[in-house]
Amino acid sequence: MKSIALISGLICAALAVPTLTAAQETPSYFDSVISKLSQSGYRNMQLVNPQSRQLVGFDAYGSEVSLIIHPRNGTIASWDYVNMRDN
Repeated sequence: MKSIALISGLICAALAVPTLTAAQETPSYFDSVISKLSQSGYRNMQLVNPQSRQLVGFDAYGSEVSLIIHPRNGTIASWDYVNMRDN
């Protein structure tokens, strides 16, 4: 019975490791960018792809947008609507 508990604990730990690693690799400026965006009316901004610096969330008007963040200064390098009907 102890071996089953140990094995299940190891499996849970193995599943948690990639999540922790991905969180540690995320540049800290994304937190600052998301904070500034939320002050400007954006909401539910989430980092979708750290390599391409892509955030997805909703603008002040409720349209779902995809933003690419500049790697050095944290400004919006480009943005687009996720749903074309939001234009």
